[in-house]
Amino acid sequence: MDCVLIVVVVGVLLLGLRWFVFLRGPRLPPGPRPLPIIGNVHQLGKNQYESLRQLAKTYGPLMSIRLGSVYTVVVSTPEMAMELLQRHGQVFSGRTVPHAMEACDFSKLSMTYGPAGKEWRDKRKMCKEIVFSERCLEGTEALRQEMLRRLVDAVNVHCDRGDVVNIHDAVFMANLDLLLSTIFSFTSPDTAVELKKMMDDFFSLFAPNIADYFPILKRLDLQGFQRKAELSLGKLLAKFREFVDKRFEDRRRNNPRQDLLEAIIDIAQGNDYNFTIQDIPYLLFELIVGGIDMNSNTVEWIMTELLFNPDKLKRLKQEIKSIVGENGQIREADVASLPYLQAVIKESFRYHPPGNLAVTRMSEADQEVNGYMIPKGTQIIFNTWAMAKDPTIWTDPESFEPERFLDNKLDFKGQHFQLIPFGAGRRICPGIPLVTRIVQTTTAVLVHNFDWKLEKDKDHPDHKQDNFALNLRKPTPLRAFPLKI
Repeated sequence: MDCVLIVVVVGVLLLGLRWFVFLRGPRLPPGPRPLPIIGNVHQLGKNQYESLRQLAKTYGPLMSIRLGSVYTVVVSTPEMAMELLQRHGQVFSGRTVPHAMEACDFSKLSMTYGPAGKEWRDKRKMCKEIVFSERCLEGTEALRQEMLRRLVDAVNVHCDRGDVVNIHDAVFMANLDLLLSTIFSFTSPDTAVELKKMMDDFFSLFAPNIADYFPILKRLDLQGFQRKAELSLGKLLAKFREFVDKRFEDRRRNNPRQDLLEAIIDIAQGNDYNFTIQDIPYLLFELIVGGIDMNSNTVEWIMTELLFNPDKLKRLKQEIKSIVGENGQIREADVASLPYLQAVIKESFRYHPPGNLAVTRMSEADQEVNGYMIPKGTQIIFNTWAMAKDPTIWTDPESFEPERFLDNKLDFKGQHFQLIPFGAGRRICPGIPLVTRIVQTTTAVLVHNFDWKLEKDKDHPDHKQDNFALNLRKPTPLRAFPLKI
């Protein structure tokens, strides 16, 4: 009788537990208890990626938090990133769109934030097959070589004057000059300065926006981000439309050019891709604005780490000299013979991952992952910064050690989830081939052609600190004196 009673009681308890779980809903990833209204915003601190890393140590690699009213899941390990981006890549191919990026229909027409439908797939396919194809990149190498020569000439002027060089700005303007040449077949200092001013205004929009935490407040635009975005983004798009209109005028006058804009217009007028004339300014925006600041930030961080690690700078300088000689100029084909240069680039992408936390994913449907349910509409953050500083993945992760990548096949092109600075899966950055070439050769010419002396003391306190923005930019720009060799 007692055994029967025990079985009945246990059965009732199990049935009650089953109903309790059912009534509570799906099992969500664990996370810190949110406060009313603000959720877990108060726990983020100044450096959000570091705060999220510390929380993940308690709640695990798949952690849920509330950023205001936005339910968010944070991924902090390569294994979990692979699960979402590779195994369930289609489900997690959506984008969370910052309020500012809804201006000028940017969230609908851009590749970065556009919905992953046929138009988006066609744009990415076009970039892969034409814009960033091996054939196109090889055809424009001469322009990049000219850009490098101009960069060396510009730094030489500082050498002659004994002036300090702002590394970020020097690389930024050199890259902008390159893009104007490649896309529009012209260079203009006045146009470059005008565009840089517009871009600086645009980059200032990437700061915490209350409307991103409380979407119900978007219409109020309490911080004025939407208004500022309409203005700054609108100016840039208008400038690119001006370039396109000028090109159509040249075509009517039978004055064709052989450049990237000409190819893009031909595509828009053809039927091979779901791409129209209306899309061209948005594509130009992403080609020019989307990569140029990241290139400049990356080279600035590389030079920072090399200047603060003179033994590694010396080793890289010797390697480049052994391949290109005392006075030669590096070519892109030389990079294959420069393993330490490649290791320096990889280590910089690990140590200072670009775009950290800036561009998030969104779940397109309910999906169970690792025993937890991630509901449709969930914002997904991949904390690549936490992965880069994880001692279970990297030996001595807080040190800048390019040597870790020598005789190591790990790469940053989306196949090795320990190192995904450009993302992975369906939304991986399509411009990796161009970014890689520019960063490698720009670093090489700055190292090979000059010795460098820091403007400030070697104990400069913020040389390893990042700013949370669209890209991880140094709070204090790297300024150094170039010295002729």
